Amino acid sequence: MLPEEVALRDWAMAQILTVYRRHGFVRIETPAVESLRLLLRSDGGENEKLIYRILKRGEKLAAAGGAEDLADLGLRFDLTVPLVRYYAHNHARLPQPRSRPSRSARCGGPSGRSRAASGPPPRRQQ
Repeated sequence: MLPEEVALRDWAMAQILTVYRRHGFVRIETPAVESLRLLLRSDGGENEKLIYRILKRGEKLAAAGGAEDLADLGLRFDLTVPLVRYYAHNHARLPQPRSRPSRSARCGGPSGRSRAASGPPPRRQQ
């Protein structure tokens, strides 16, 4: 990415994080690199094609037997599993989400506005 694009992305991320924090969310980090054995444990198929394999390094690479034994780590294409693992290990220490009723302004709700009121005003016929 060009510096201008990076600056724009950083600005957008800052805006998103500001809104998240305003509503009580905090950031977490989950691993993107996992054991290849763990990544390949699922159904395989298309998912297996989406995994970027990371080659072994140093002595492990020299000792690798064949093409199937060259990689031991992989980049995760989907962060669902690490997020579930994070929650499973930390749920007792995490704040519990609260649900609170909100007033809806759609379809003649409390404010009496209709759906059209949220978009541009209707054109007047002459």
